[in-house]
Amino acid sequence: KGLSKKENAAARIKLAESYRKMNNLQKAEEEYAKVVLLPEAEPIHKLRYGQLLMRSGKYVVARSYFELYLQANPNDQAVAKLKSSCDSIEIWQKDSAKYTIQSSSLNSGQSNFSPVWYKEGIAFTSDRNAKAKNYAWTGRPFLEMYYSKGNLESGFANPTPIGEINGIYHDGPATFSSKGDTMYFTRNNYVKKKVQKSSEDVVDLKIYRVIKKDTSWTGITEFEYNSKEYSTGHPTLNGDGTKMYFVSDMPGGLGGTDIYMVERMNNTWSKPVNLGPNINTPYNEMFPMIWKDSILYFSSEGHYNMGGLDIFYSGKDQNSWKEARNMGYPLNTSFDDFGVALNDSGTAGILSSNRNAKNTMQDNLYTFTINDLRFSLEGIAVDKTTQEPVAGVTVELTNTITNKKESVITGPDGKFYFKLNPETSYNVVGTKDGYFTNTEPVTTIGKIRSENMFVKLKLELERIIVDKPIVLKNIYYDLDKWDIRPDAAIELNNLVQIMEENPAISIELGSHTDSRADDKYNATLSQKRAEAAVSYIVSKGVSQSRIT
Repeated sequence: KGLSKKENAAARIKLAESYRKMNNLQKAEEEYAKVVLLPEAEPIHKLRYGQLLMRSGKYVVARSYFELYLQANPNDQAVAKLKSSCDSIEIWQKDSAKYTIQSSSLNSGQSNFSPVWYKEGIAFTSDRNAKAKNYAWTGRPFLEMYYSKGNLESGFANPTPIGEINGIYHDGPATFSSKGDTMYFTRNNYVKKKVQKSSEDVVDLKIYRVIKKDTSWTGITEFEYNSKEYSTGHPTLNGDGTKMYFVSDMPGGLGGTDIYMVERMNNTWSKPVNLGPNINTPYNEMFPMIWKDSILYFSSEGHYNMGGLDIFYSGKDQNSWKEARNMGYPLNTSFDDFGVALNDSGTAGILSSNRNAKNTMQDNLYTFTINDLRFSLEGIAVDKTTQEPVAGVTVELTNTITNKKESVITGPDGKFYFKLNPETSYNVVGTKDGYFTNTEPVTTIGKIRSENMFVKLKLELERIIVDKPIVLKNIYYDLDKWDIRPDAAIELNNLVQIMEENPAISIELGSHTDSRADDKYNATLSQKRAEAAVSYIVSKGVSQSRIT
């Protein structure tokens, strides 16, 4: 009745949101197309519609709705990244040979997701048990944990339920200690078969621990930081079990669900630490997996994204996490891609996805192989002052090992693109008449994952203004001296680089002193200092005819 002839806007919005949360993407997109036309439509509805359009691969239209949202929220950098992502899809999809992906034999016509290595095979979450109680939200059975013996090379056996932990509501995903004798798993919040609701009438998720004795899982205990007012879930342990990463929407996060870490100390878990903005965004981060205690894999609706949940990875830089990087296409798609398990060598694995467009409410497992390392670079040439794209810039990529050069000329959008080799360093040089040449280094040395470095390089060009002084900072001399000190040499080297990169430039070089001596003495000292600077620059290979 809420959607009778006299349409109720609030009911229309609630209907669209219901479809979105159920992952019924076709219906959600249809309803949100109507919502954004309502007089009551708010900027958040345009954002939601843009996200749905991304998930169906309609990037051009999605971009226009992100622009509408940003008109009302110009400082929202998370949405600005989604808008930028829409511009980069074609470049991401150029490298479609990066992965070989196949549907797993474990798929059964029901949802199967979030695999984790356990014993001689994998454990995963599924709603395949037709005898289980149905979940009203989906009309499908509640989730349970299953185990299948096997491997990526020979395949997997028919799965069997991990019986002792499967209750009457949702169970899974899970993580196991390296010895396989401890399991942490996700479960609905219920006691004695009765669900426990928050003050907002929500049944949240909790993390539980069980210990294996003989062949049975026993001694279920709650994670210390569970709460009936927020969810905790998706745990993953490091190699020795001293750190656990998990997902929560607890207060104080960056928005949606964030990834947290706790450390085992004196037989208890430390206070949760949010992994920060290089990992977490205002949207949902989920399904973390720590590989070799060094690389964190997880899924996010934010960052630079192809739509829905994409799989990202990040390594540690001393005490902080590096900026998350998208695993790329076709591992990621416009649909939800998440819950990855990687083999010991890091060359293959299993992931979860609802990329079957005929039923986006069903998750399936896919095996994948990472093919030869592939790297690419996308950059943009912009005016340093206005930050506007510059057309007609010659961008030259030089392999510093072989000295091989490639070049392109930027179009109206100022963008450029190159393919890069593994274990190679490059210099990227941008030149255009009327601008200072600018150089940026790029390297693939030490990188163990294919990477599209399409957002990392911004080539800034500074317009040359004739007769405008170039101020060299920190050119100091000792009292009554004109020798070039090491700290002054650093600044003079910058000038040498400018002149090397811009062979048409000639300069007039001047120097001054303080006023402690008389004018004649200071003039003589200034001249000697200027001459010393000229001699230094000439010693670096710059023709003296270019300096007065």
